[in-house]
Parts: sequence; structure tokens; C-alpha cells
Amino acid sequence: MVDNADLLPPDQELLLERALLTTEQATRSQFVVVTLPTLNGRKIEDVGVELGRAWKIGRFDVDDGVILIIAPSERQARIEVGYGLEGVLRDEEAKAIITNTIIPRIRSGNMPGAILAGSAAIIREINVPGATP
Repeated sequence: MVDNADLLPPDQELLLERALLTTEQATRSQFVVVTLPTLNGRKIEDVGVELGRAWKIGRFDVDDGVILIIAPSERQARIEVGYGLEGVLRDEEAKAIITNTIIPRIRSGNMPGAILAGSAAIIREINVPGATP
């Protein structure tokens, strides 16, 4: 959990960090949530790919990482899924999580709720022990 935009209160950030760690221990897949104050004019897709590569999200030989990116200034959210998890969290599922879970909460001004509910939805999708080698 990297809350650079400072969107989560400390107790909720700690709760999310624990959920992410528990999921990684159960599945071996790595899920990171990052909030950015701004994209600095860059496409959120490009930022996601760059973060995944720079931070080495997921195991190298399996590419089983997931990143949830929230950029409140641009009112954008993205779920970047490594190739190794595409069978578990498909593009249409990621889009549905953003459209049905994250965006409505952002629009209502509930940024912490958007992050926590979106993360919980992603965890439900990827929490499949043994889905990746």
C-alpha cells in the first residue's frame, strides 16, 4: 500500500495492508494499491506498467502481480494485471470492479470507501490458492 495522495486514514491503511499481506501469503500473488496525487500528464495505463516493472510486482517467472492505481486529481482508476493472473482476473472483471465498485464511491466523495471496496473486490477475484504456480 503506497498512499502518496494521502487518501486513507492510518487505521484503514493498516487494515488494507494486512489484507494485502494475507492475500499474498495465501495465493503467492502480489497485489499493491497505490494512490498518486497526480499523473503529471501521463496516461494511467503507462504509469501502471512502469510501476509494475520498477517495483517488480508479482513473481518474476510467473508475472502474477496486480496494481490498483487511484489518481484523484484526474479522477481516474486502473487495475493493472500481470499476465500470470489474467485467467483469474480478466479485463472485463477488472473493468466491472472499476465501473461498479470504485467509480460510484469516488463520485459520491467516498475515496476511502472506493479504495477499500475496490481492493476487497480484487482480493475476492485473485484469492484462489494455486491459481498460479
